[in-house]
Amino acid sequence: MAYLRLAIEPMPYTSAMASLAKLLPRQAWDSVRRAAYRAAGYRCQTCGKDGRLNCHEIWHFNETTGYQWLMGFQALCDDCHGVTHMLSLTNRQEFDRLTTHFMAVNKVSAREFRDHLEQARQRRMELNQREWRIAFGDYAFRVPALKTIEERKRYVAIEQPHYH
Repeated sequence: MAYLRLAIEPMPYTSAMASLAKLLPRQAWDSVRRAAYRAAGYRCQTCGKDGRLNCHEIWHFNETTGYQWLMGFQALCDDCHGVTHMLSLTNRQEFDRLTTHFMAVNKVSAREFRDHLEQARQRRMELNQREWRIAFGDYAFRVPALKTIEERKRYVAIEQPHYH
């Protein structure tokens, strides 16, 4: 399949709560997301639509080191943001609507969408084979200290390695 402007982004189950949006106080997260919207010119960075935006966290998984890295943020419209998280959808109408959006943005067929969906499912299964240490990269200074062992377990392991 050719390059896709919009892709389904598989996340391992153990990383579901590893989100800067969930860790930061509301005011701090608002600052991060507003900066992302401003940098994008208040338009979706994938399809160009203006209006309501979401601040999407971009993660990279390094199989060699076992680190999941927060690489940055992307301003996305509701539809593009929904597509990135399609693997967690349970509503069939929503799934169908986002499938149509995926195909329109990428100019691909239903068959090419199904192939991409299957690849994303396979990748999530691969990612689920291990626990990931979460690194917030350049944004680590914003992450509040976790007070209890239970909090640390909830986020798998939040630490800052010495290399990318």
